[in-house]
Amino acid sequence: MDKAMDKTSQGLESLLDTVGWGLFFIMSGVVLLVPGLPDGSWLVGLGALFLGLSAVRFATGLPVSRFAVAVGIVAVAVGAATIAGLAVPWFSLLLILCGLAIVAGELTRRLR
Repeated sequence: MDKAMDKTSQGLESLLDTVGWGLFFIMSGVVLLVPGLPDGSWLVGLGALFLGLSAVRFATGLPVSRFAVAVGIVAVAVGAATIAGLAVPWFSLLLILCGLAIVAGELTRRLR
């Protein structure tokens, strides 16, 4: 990869990080301000943000974090289940997901 492309990729990554944080704070503020939103709305918003940013990274050829995709999927699923009235142990699921990601990452690195 040439230096100009590398600099362009770095700039795009920086832009996506900044926009992602901005959207995170906006979404969190909206969820806090809008009365009557069901429990789980914040998790759905967080998951959608992770998945949306991952999709943009994929579409622009930037590396996509499998961990971010997995967390996004779990957040949307747990948030939707919570909205539907199901009690979901989301923190426990997130801990399991983190552990699986660490183990899978190490195993795939060693098998290469």
